[in-house]
Amino acid sequence: MVVRYLTSYSYRLFGSYFSKRRAQYFDLRQELLKTRFNISFDMYLSLAVLCSLLMIVVGLFFAVLVVSTFGAPDITLTRSVITDILDGFHEYKNLALKIISVVVLMGIFGAGTFIAFLNYPKLVNSNRRRSIDTMLPYAVHYMSAMSGAGVIPVDIFTSLAKNKIYGEAAIEASYVVRDIKVLGKDLVQAMKSVASTTPSYRLQEFLQGAVTIVSSGGDLESFLRLKAEQFVTESKREQKEFLETLGLIAETYVTVFVAGPLF
Repeated sequence: MVVRYLTSYSYRLFGSYFSKRRAQYFDLRQELLKTRFNISFDMYLSLAVLCSLLMIVVGLFFAVLVVSTFGAPDITLTRSVITDILDGFHEYKNLALKIISVVVLMGIFGAGTFIAFLNYPKLVNSNRRRSIDTMLPYAVHYMSAMSGAGVIPVDIFTSLAKNKIYGEAAIEASYVVRDIKVLGKDLVQAMKSVASTTPSYRLQEFLQGAVTIVSSGGDLESFLRLKAEQFVTESKREQKEFLETLGLIAETYVTVFVAGPLF
């Protein structure tokens, strides 16, 4: 509730500024689409600015507390023309250092918050990509079984979207269903739309192949069965490589930290 209020309030303050600069934030817009946050880029950036301003205020109180407790850092300069000029202001040196310290800490809090907002969608998409790639073999197996039972593609995606056990793969399927039932797109357009906004390259490749099969009137059941076998094979290979890497790390640890000290 608080987040929703802050989002709407920040959009009223800064939304028009970012709306006019849509082209400058193309990469961020694409990342936000992949996160499935259902928030526009201008609303997201407005929230980022408001949170940054709030963190500047927090940084102000934190900086005042730190400076009043530990004092400002003492900076000693070598003898030069600059130090000769500053000799007359030596009595204000401590005050100036305190002000600079407070301003720097405020800047770190504010800029750090805004940079974190800009990079947060990439972090979310990285996690979503791993989750989708992990569950995709099982999701495609499920779709293949339903197709073999004679279920039409739209109902296959609808059933997959309702099975939350498939995690992020089910969420991607729900957007295919949304595009069809809410936005009025056909199955091919819906799959193309999700393929262009999913963070998973595997799912993108799968949907593009499904688009080709559906558009050409091919055998969707055979395609799903083939892709399910392919994904399972790739998943087994990746798990084997991961276990081999863990074994190598374990051997290295034993060699360096156990056998090495003994020798």
